[in-house]
Order: sequence, then structure tokens, then C-alpha cells
Amino acid sequence: MAVYKSKYRELTFYVDGELHAFSSGSFSTTDERVIAVLDELADAIRVDKPKVVETKPEEPAQKTPTKRKPSGK
Repeated sequence: MAVYKSKYRELTFYVDGELHAFSSGSFSTTDERVIAVLDELADAIRVDKPKVVETKPEEPAQKTPTKRKPSGK
């Protein structure tokens, strides 16, 4: 089930001509069509799962060759 929050208590939106509305700033659904529309709404934030932030794996640091000094023997 997808759960969304909005700063607007009674935000309304349409999906395929059907009116849907938030109640007390919250809306939940299992309908994939409604989820797709809500994911695109700027005023609706999905709160049932954390946002996934993609990170690149860290590349190993490359060692720079050091110059050797003569020992002076």
C-alpha cells in the first residue's frame, strides 16, 4: 500500500476522470494508476518507503608513485 502526505489537508486530483481527494493531508491506495499520478504530483510526497538515493561505489584510491632518494652511502 502506498501512503502519501500533502501540506494541503484536502488536496484533490483526477485519475482517468475519477476524482480522488486527500483527507487530513493523507492518502493511501493500492491502485497502480493512482500511484503513478501521485508520484508525479509536486504537492504529494510518498511516505511509506524511504527515498532511494543511488550512490556510486567508491573507487579505490590510486597510489602515486613516490620518487626514491639516493641513500648517499
